[in-house]
Amino acid sequence: MRFALVTCIAGVLLFSAASPRASGSIYVPRDPAAAGLSAVGRSVFSPENESSGVRGLRLDERLSLRGTRIEAPASLHFGGSVPSSDVVPRASWSRRKTAMAMVASAILPGMGELYCYTASRDRWTLARVPTFLALDAYMWYGYFHNHGIGKDYKQDYEDYADAHWSLAKFLRDHPCCNAGVGDTCDSWEYFNENCQGANYFYYTSRELDSEEYYENIGKYNAFTFGWDDAAEWDYSNDPSGDNYQFWSPHRLYYWSLRKASDKYLLRGDEFLMGLLVSRVVSMLDTGWLAYRISKGQDPDRGWSLRFKTYDEAPCLVISRRF
Repeated sequence: MRFALVTCIAGVLLFSAASPRASGSIYVPRDPAAAGLSAVGRSVFSPENESSGVRGLRLDERLSLRGTRIEAPASLHFGGSVPSSDVVPRASWSRRKTAMAMVASAILPGMGELYCYTASRDRWTLARVPTFLALDAYMWYGYFHNHGIGKDYKQDYEDYADAHWSLAKFLRDHPCCNAGVGDTCDSWEYFNENCQGANYFYYTSRELDSEEYYENIGKYNAFTFGWDDAAEWDYSNDPSGDNYQFWSPHRLYYWSLRKASDKYLLRGDEFLMGLLVSRVVSMLDTGWLAYRISKGQDPDRGWSLRFKTYDEAPCLVISRRF
């Protein structure tokens, strides 16, 4: 600007020095016709235009202008100005829309982010949608896969127990019934009422509670005598049972089936918990995005949760942009 101003002043001085008039001012005739300029159009400096706020001026006079500050655009490109990418227009966003977005995330993670994207048009908001959907699909697959295998193992150990464990043998061979109160116990109710001791545990019938029934016959030594391959206890020579083998082959195999079932069912429950966690995270993320949109802020700024790849390994990155 200074260089251009100096150039203009130098040009005016040179032009003034080359003029035939020595006074330093250029004469402008007020009557163009008297100077042979009848073909020249009417000037804005003529007295006829005084009504528009412009008076007759000479070239050596100054035009008074009031200074005005011009605001610079946020960013420029060829063809005009555009708003900066860091400025997000304030959207018409209400609490009702925020509630709808969070409910959508609770039903299906990612849908709340998609609802927010319709207002913000932010690419990182849209990128969250397939991430949450893929995570939710993986959690559902893990749940049904492991839960199904666990149920299959459960059916296997129940069938195996029904084939190799019997209440009649248990009441006949248990030491309490065999050498304690009599030759045999008439029923399991009689056993629960009269048999107490180190090898006693309360018997629960399958009709009353099948879950506890199948757990007890494999877990406690008191029910070893009901397995078809369990040896008889020589109570007279070994009253304490120190030399008795409580874990028979059938009982060991049954317990291995039960442990496999519990492992897969527990893993299925972990995936189910992951489904709940993903919905909570999606709801919180949607609420934060909705808050930023309602305030007219850039949803991509601040804290963010993204999936990135480092050395071909997927990573969950928590970052903050300023």
